[in-house]
Amino acid sequence: MSAVRARWPRLDRLPDGGFVVAASRARRYEDSNQVQVFDAFGRETSSFSVGDAIEHLLVDEAGHIWVGHFDENPAGIRRWSATGRLIWTSDDAHIPGLFDCYALNVSGTAAWACPYPDFPLVEIRPDRIDRPVRVWENRVRGATAVAVRGDRVAFYGGYRDEQDRLAHGELTETSVEPTDVGLLTLPDGSVLGRRRVVGRGSRIYIQAEPFTEWCVFDLSS
Repeated sequence: MSAVRARWPRLDRLPDGGFVVAASRARRYEDSNQVQVFDAFGRETSSFSVGDAIEHLLVDEAGHIWVGHFDENPAGIRRWSATGRLIWTSDDAHIPGLFDCYALNVSGTAAWACPYPDFPLVEIRPDRIDRPVRVWENRVRGATAVAVRGDRVAFYGGYRDEQDRLAHGELTETSVEPTDVGLLTLPDGSVLGRRRVVGRGSRIYIQAEPFTEWCVFDLSS
């Protein structure tokens, strides 16, 4: 069993039963150890750096590591192999703004994002040659998680009194058209308070304080 070194960690499971842990803030002298990859027995198999200011870290079904950065790192969104090889970067993807990756979702081998300041909905499929990135205009501001199923989408979160907002929409050719808005609560009807949020496919996973269990909102239900 190897030691986890990350402070303020981001982590996810790998398809082979292993897992990846990354320090969300990278100090220069720790760069080579920022991301640790472990096998199913807890043994460290590789370590590398993906850059400071990690907002989101998600692993897709192919074992690629998607990283979305907040505004202290201009790297935007990148996809890495589990051995630290940079596979895709948003540098030349023509994504509007992308000063801060507010929301990131991984579905299959694709990623969906909602970046600050214009908050477009962005679909990223690096393996698609003809159209690897699609962008839809979006009027929902400040969402911290997104779920997508077919042409339906849900945005969770927002600014100030909209932190528990759940906004639904449908995809047209160029934009997200709002269809409904509500309030996301815990199963007993109470408000969430402090929480962790993860978007994956059609689901948004929420872990509210005291952080002992996960609740799931599923756009397909």
